[in-house]
Amino acid sequence: MLEALDVIIRNADERDLLALEWDGEYTRFRRLYREAMHEARKGKRAILVAEVGDLVVGQLFVNYHSTWRKSFFGQRTGYLHSFRVKPNFRNQGVGRNLIAQAESMLVQRGFNRAVISVAQTNEAALRLYQSLGYELFREDPGRWSFKDHHNQIHHIIEPAYVLRKSL
Repeated sequence: MLEALDVIIRNADERDLLALEWDGEYTRFRRLYREAMHEARKGKRAILVAEVGDLVVGQLFVNYHSTWRKSFFGQRTGYLHSFRVKPNFRNQGVGRNLIAQAESMLVQRGFNRAVISVAQTNEAALRLYQSLGYELFREDPGRWSFKDHHNQIHHIIEPAYVLRKSL
């Protein structure tokens, strides 16, 4: 039986930027994380981290100005993305707690819907979202581009499912 984790869900701050790179696995997103942190300071989004002791073991970004809002006429829709939980901390409630906190933040801000996307190959995350009440809304070709911290442009193709939930 797994021992209950003492997990703290909190808003990320500048000192968490390196931790969001997940020991170098996501260093290419450094510029995006800094931009997201800047937007969080302006109140346009939130970056949540899950912490066990001094270790960041999970993250979830919450966009308050989602492009998906056009799909839900008259409903304020927040977009959840960049959801990650370190492998050794999965299936222990960390992800559920992150999503619950994000949804609570959206409700407090007057949102009545949340949207989250998941790579079509990530069956475990898809099952988690569906168990939390998210339902498949559409498929997305997952084509996007970004500029990394070395000013190199990367083009991503990662087909995704988009799920929605009324809050």
